[in-house]
Amino acid sequence: MNEQLIGIEKQLRRAVETQHYEEIQRLVLSFCEAAEASARALPAGDPRIGEIAAMTQKVLGWTRTMVQTSRESLVLQLRRLPKVKRYLGVPTGQASGLRVEA
Repeated sequence: MNEQLIGIEKQLRRAVETQHYEEIQRLVLSFCEAAEASARALPAGDPRIGEIAAMTQKVLGWTRTMVQTSRESLVLQLRRLPKVKRYLGVPTGQASGLRVEA
């Protein structure tokens, strides 16, 4: 498999795991461009084209699932904030010291 694709995939997985969404967007585009360039460089009918396509589907599918899950988790955390603030006795509009990491 193309070393450039593998390198971008590793970077993309790290960006997803650390929730760096702008970096994820950049790396998804880089990955797709590299996959396309790799496939176009091969002769028609080469079985490696199918491998590149399968890898691309796998990586993009995983990325989509993880980003959706991460964002849903953040939404749930944000929805809990008013309830948490009630129990902390912090009036609405004042900082509670509670921080939600994005």
